[in-house]
Amino acid sequence: MTDDTAHGARLYAHFLGDQRDDWPGDLTLAQRIEQRVPNVGLIARNQRKFVMRAVGTIAGYGIRQFLDIGSGLAHSPNVHEVVQRADPSCRVVYVDQDAVITANQQASFAVDDRVRHLTADVRDPDEIVQAPVVREFIDFTEPVGLVLASVFLFVPDDADPAGIVKRLVSALPSGSYVAFSQGTYDYDDERRPVHNLTRMYAEGGVIVTPRDKATIAGFLDGAGLAVLTPGIVATNRWRAEDTRPGAEADSCIHAALAYKP
Repeated sequence: MTDDTAHGARLYAHFLGDQRDDWPGDLTLAQRIEQRVPNVGLIARNQRKFVMRAVGTIAGYGIRQFLDIGSGLAHSPNVHEVVQRADPSCRVVYVDQDAVITANQQASFAVDDRVRHLTADVRDPDEIVQAPVVREFIDFTEPVGLVLASVFLFVPDDADPAGIVKRLVSALPSGSYVAFSQGTYDYDDERRPVHNLTRMYAEGGVIVTPRDKATIAGFLDGAGLAVLTPGIVATNRWRAEDTRPGAEADSCIHAALAYKP
């Protein structure tokens, strides 16, 4: 990876407002995207808020161990900070395919012995669920909170995303929960934000695959999951704390919380 190459996780961090360590390739592309898709920061923030609401909800259901795959760069609050408000004993394993990102997380969360890190690719689910750090830290005889937040946006169809979701869920015991989100064209308005984002990401070397609600429903149903209320909805409509959550075009990402019976 060179300084001139864009990176999905770093672009996301930029759009969230963390621009301290912008690399040249990220900054150039991010500025072009912000000109063409002026609500991209809001889209990113709505995604982040969904994840925090979802993991807080899962912790509220009594889950005390979490596996966050495709976790990206460290942000605050992060998953472990949110779930530990429910119970300080909550444990989290963060997984990302980029060793630089894993190192960033380790440096950020080094003082918390309830957090572990793994460099692994979601496209190799067996590597993740069989990794020693995961097996040592996650008790698969007890329910788990699995976080799959926009990671499948970066998994192409030929990598069998449905099969990957099914394999990951098969490792979870009954009573587990899955927080899932995925970019989509379904909420594009006349500004066509996701079409523009998809094209511009590709120009920067970042290939993404938005998917519609029916496809996402197939992933979850095929893995034996039951989607909880309010179903598969825009991130800013998922159990929103604000009575006026805004337009779905300011989300452009499907979100769901599912339960493994």
